[in-house]
Amino acid sequence: MRLIVLASGSSGNAALIESGGRALLLDAGISARETWRRLGACGLADVRIEAILLTHEHSDHVRGARVLARRLGVPVMATTGTLTAAASCLSDVPETIAIGRKDSFSVAGIKVRSFPTAHDAAETCGFTFESRRGHRIGVATDTGVVTGEVLAAMEGAHVIGLESNHDLGMLESGPYPPFLKRRIAGERGHLSNEAAAAALDALSWKGLSHVFALHLSEQNNTPEAARAALVAPLRARRGVTLETVGKNEIAACSL
Repeated sequence: MRLIVLASGSSGNAALIESGGRALLLDAGISARETWRRLGACGLADVRIEAILLTHEHSDHVRGARVLARRLGVPVMATTGTLTAAASCLSDVPETIAIGRKDSFSVAGIKVRSFPTAHDAAETCGFTFESRRGHRIGVATDTGVVTGEVLAAMEGAHVIGLESNHDLGMLESGPYPPFLKRRIAGERGHLSNEAAAAALDALSWKGLSHVFALHLSEQNNTPEAARAALVAPLRARRGVTLETVGKNEIAACSL
């Protein structure tokens, strides 16, 4: 089982989850052409993508969904709220499939579970992915807080993709207007480095092997600041790889 982060951040988000030659695309926030270019750069131009799964309807998560779904001939899966909010971006896709925010289903031979996240969109979700061999990946981005429900859903994941959007001090002293600072730091905004570190402290266990810090802000964070915050809760777990994924970077791991 593999997780390949193709894009992460406000310019676009997309990741591929692959197991046994079958795959699904989590979010499609970059163009179809750029998605294929990045897949080709990873040696995955011929991967069998069987569905596109959306976390929510914001453009940096759905920008390429329509063209990709039509080109691949695959369904777009999301909550009813997300499908409704993104309807204008999903016209003429082969199929849309509504899922619940606390659902379990199978796609491309991978067991998928959804869980609610907290963001200023219609019905945002995070997801866990489990292979037939029991390997688990959990991804939670675009969430202002990590609730007990999120922690419970991601417990036992071998690979974690977690938003680490901003450093609180950089956000507060930065150039954004007050209303935008409040939005980002609010409970339906984005996760701070400090909050991400607290979540990792709760999620760290002996089976955890890889952590991706995702959706880093270009204005209110740096890879160094995110790493400094997130490395502390992982010190007790030797062998855990921590990667910060910035704009135009591709990161991957295998289980």
